[in-house]
Amino acid sequence: MKNTIAKYWKLLLSLLFAIAVFLFWMHPYAFVLSYQEQYQLFLFDENYFLERMSLPGGFVDYLAEFLTQFYFLYVVGAAILAILFLLFQRATWQLFHKFGAKEESYPLSFIPAILLWFYMGDENVMLSFLLSLILAEYFAMLYIAIADACKGWIGKTTCVIVGLPLLYWLIGANVEVVAALILLYELKSKKHPIVGLAAPLVVVAVVLIGAQFQQYPLYRLFGGINYYRYPAYVPYMQIGVMAVASILPLIISMLPDTKNKFIVPCEVLFLTVGGFFFVKAGFDPLKYDIIEYDALVRSNSWDKIIEKAEKNQPQTPLEVSCVNLALSQKGQLCDRIFEFYQNGGEGLFPTFTRDMVSPVSTAEVFFNLGMVNDAERYMFEAQEAIPNFRKSGRLTMRIIQCEIVNGQYAVARKYLKKLQKSLFYRKWAEEQMNYINQPKLIASDPLYAKLRKYRYTKDILFSDREMDQILGLLFIHCNENRNAFEYLMAYEMLQRDMEKFMKYYPIGKFAGYTDHIPYALQQALLYSWTQTHNSLQGMPWSIDSQWANNMVTFIQTYMRNKEDETLKTGPLSKTFWSYMLINKDSGKKTGRSMKQIY
Repeated sequence: MKNTIAKYWKLLLSLLFAIAVFLFWMHPYAFVLSYQEQYQLFLFDENYFLERMSLPGGFVDYLAEFLTQFYFLYVVGAAILAILFLLFQRATWQLFHKFGAKEESYPLSFIPAILLWFYMGDENVMLSFLLSLILAEYFAMLYIAIADACKGWIGKTTCVIVGLPLLYWLIGANVEVVAALILLYELKSKKHPIVGLAAPLVVVAVVLIGAQFQQYPLYRLFGGINYYRYPAYVPYMQIGVMAVASILPLIISMLPDTKNKFIVPCEVLFLTVGGFFFVKAGFDPLKYDIIEYDALVRSNSWDKIIEKAEKNQPQTPLEVSCVNLALSQKGQLCDRIFEFYQNGGEGLFPTFTRDMVSPVSTAEVFFNLGMVNDAERYMFEAQEAIPNFRKSGRLTMRIIQCEIVNGQYAVARKYLKKLQKSLFYRKWAEEQMNYINQPKLIASDPLYAKLRKYRYTKDILFSDREMDQILGLLFIHCNENRNAFEYLMAYEMLQRDMEKFMKYYPIGKFAGYTDHIPYALQQALLYSWTQTHNSLQGMPWSIDSQWANNMVTFIQTYMRNKEDETLKTGPLSKTFWSYMLINKDSGKKTGRSMKQIY
C-alpha cells in the first residue's frame, strides 16, 4: 500500500483536488451553475458559429458556451469544471517538469488553479478564460516538445510564426501566456534565445494587424474579448492569473533541490489550509445569497427559500422580495410576513435598475400576480442588459409565455424557433408550439388559463410608486387573484400607510376568507383599532384571542420601556406592531447597493 501511494501520490493529489472542485460546485455553489447557464444561450446554428469564430478567441468562446449549456444539469456542470481544473493543474505540472522542476515541487503546481478558483468568485468570469489557459499551456508544451526534437531553429521558428497567429485567433489573448513561456524556456535553455524573443514580438504584431480589421480598442485585444462578461473591463485578477501561469514554471524550476522528507507534506498542508480560506474569501456571501435566491425562484423551490430565510434573515430588497414571493406562493404571505426582515415596499417590488439581475426576480413577482406585460418588459430589459450581448434561455422562455398569454403568437413563434436550436430548451419549445393559435388548448392549461383570467386588459400607466392602485385593480378585475389582495395589504403595511390599509381592507370580503383572517392583517387591524379606542371591546372583526392578548402585552411593554429587548427579540418582535413602532428604520435603504454588489 505504501509503495502504491509513493508511486502514485502526485496523481492521487490531483484526483483529490478534482473531487474537491466537483463537490464545491455540486453542493454549496450549484446555484452558480444555474446563474452562468441562464445568461447565455448556445444555439446549434451556422450563423451562431460564424459569429463566434469571427473574433479573436472565438473558438474557445464557442467551446466554452457549448460546455456551459450543460450547467443546466448541475452534476454534469460540476463534473465539467472538475475535469477542466484537473487538466489545468496537470498541464501546469507538466510545464514545471519541462522547465526542470524537482518532484517535490509538485504541490506547487496547484497554485495557478487555486488562484483561478479564487478569481472565479467573480461571477462574471467566463469559462472561456479557463479553457484558453489550458490550451495555452498545452501549446507551450507542444512547442517545447518540438524544440527538444529539433536540433535546429527552423522547426521552432515555424511554430512561432505560424502557430502563434493561428492560436491567437483560436484562444485569444492568452496566446500572450504562450509567448511568455516560449521566451522564458529559450532564455533558460540558452539554445535559441532569438526565437524566444521573436515569440512576444509576433504576438504584438498579430494583435496590431488584427486591430486594423476589428472595431475593438487595443487594451481589449490584448486583454481578451470574451474572457469577462463586461467587455469594456479587464480585471487585474485576470492579468495576475495570466502572469502567474507565465512565470511560475521558471520560478519553480530555480528552487534549490532538497531531500527534506517533510517538504511535500508541508506544501500540501499549506496549500490545503491556505487555499481553503483564500478561495472562500473570493466568494462574497451577500452577492451569492442573491444569486441563490434567484436560482431557487427559477426552480419554484418555495419551501427551500423559506427554509433558507429562516436560517439567515434576508438583507437586500431582492432577497426579501424572493422570500415574500415564496410566502405568497405557499399561501403564507399575510400570516408570516413579519417573521422575516422587511424593508418597506421594496421588499415586495424592488426598485427597477437597468442590469441583468435585479429585474428578473421582480418580473417573477409580476408574472405570478398576473401583471403579464410588466413581467415581459422587465425580462426583456434584463436580457438586453446582459453586458456581453448574449441571450438567455430562461428569460426568453418567460417572454414567450407572456406573448402566448397576450395572444401575440407571431412573436412567440419567432422566439420558439430560436429555442428549438438549443439543447435543453428544444423540447419545451416544441411543446409550446402546440399552443400557437390554439385558444382552446390554452384555456385548458392551468398556468395560461389562470394568467389570462388574472391579467388586466385595460390600459394603465405603470408606476412603481402607485403599486397599491395597480394591485387593487388586479384584484377587483379578478377576485380569484387572492395573491393580488394579499400583496396589496402587505404593501400598505410595509409602507406603514394605515389609512390606505383600512380603505382597501373591506374588499377582502371577496378574497374568500371564511374562518381565518391572516395573522398579520389581524395585527394591523388591532393596531388601527387601538389608535382610536381605549379598549379592544367592540371590534367588528374576528380577532384571535391570542393576538388580542399579545397586543395588550405589547402595549404594556412598550409604554413601560420602548427599549425593552422583548420588543426587539422573541415573539413580539415578529409582529406588525414591532415593525411599525420599533423597527422604524425598516424600509430605508441600508447596506450595499446593487451597483456595489455587482
